[in-house]
Amino acid sequence: MKHPLPRPAALIFCLCLLLGLVSVFPPAAARGAGKTLTLYTAMTATTPQIPLWAAIRGGWPEGRELAVEYWKSLDDLRALVLAGKGDIWVGHLEGFAQAAGRGAPVTLVAVTGWKKFYFVQAGGAEGPGGLEDIAAALRREGMPLTVAPRDSPAIGILEELERSGGPSFPIESMPPQQAMLAMIRGSRPCALLPEPLVSALLAKKPGLRVAANLESEVARRFGGPARLPLVGIAVKTSLLREDPALVRGLARALRTAAEDLAGRPAAEALAVLPQSVRLAFGDDVLEASLSRDLILALPAWEVRREVLAFLGMVLPESFPPHKPGLPESFFLLEDECFNPQPAPSAD
Repeated sequence: MKHPLPRPAALIFCLCLLLGLVSVFPPAAARGAGKTLTLYTAMTATTPQIPLWAAIRGGWPEGRELAVEYWKSLDDLRALVLAGKGDIWVGHLEGFAQAAGRGAPVTLVAVTGWKKFYFVQAGGAEGPGGLEDIAAALRREGMPLTVAPRDSPAIGILEELERSGGPSFPIESMPPQQAMLAMIRGSRPCALLPEPLVSALLAKKPGLRVAANLESEVARRFGGPARLPLVGIAVKTSLLREDPALVRGLARALRTAAEDLAGRPAAEALAVLPQSVRLAFGDDVLEASLSRDLILALPAWEVRREVLAFLGMVLPESFPPHKPGLPESFFLLEDECFNPQPAPSAD
């Protein structure tokens, strides 16, 4: 005859069994605890990564080490994301979307780059100008508009403006250094560049001026705020599944950091950047770029429509507005911790 265990012994036995199961099957967050995360970013992504570095200075990712690597081109970024190399990426949204459309495990956490592209011309005072004035100047010179970098999403945006009835003009795509040198030498009448390259060019040749802003031209044509979702921060989708609290904590930290830094002097915002990024351009150039840029970080679910509209402009064949072709996992979904529901009334 089998005798049941005495009650205290039975409790101890059950507790030991439970602890054993926990050690064999630890929670998802525990499985990732202590793992070094690899961040891939770009030296030229200045304002879009300011909220990220502020979040890191504030303690994110808690309990994890962070290794930092740099990508050099949009092709390089796409290859990294497609291969699943890295855990966190700072990069162009069209690159993330192209990789996701080909099956890459990438989830957009937040958009942090919004207002980057400016038309730079020789002579005169800064603005207000417009695309029609720029087109007229190009026709007078008999020259194309110089656009850098070669894979700039600005080219797709210009084509969308033309399709909607905007002015038409030829475009010449160049690497950034070549485009800047052409403007300094005066061999090109106008260039469309992103910040901080605009401020770097103006510092090298003060006679140049900012004639117009591309995002403002889009707003003038289509309505809405003068911004476009250009650059964002994404994570490997498996990291979200492994530790959702870590990723949602990043979305929260990015927004908080951006809101805090947006109203502060430029020097305080630049102080969070790595020294290597600051040395690459110089603080004077970076402070000037912040006068034309936006420090803004919005979670992916809030700007989903804007992102899809942007992709429809820059990659209309791959991401038509009516059928964007992106997996559901591409956008980080809203969580109750961001918008807690009020407790039910006692009545």
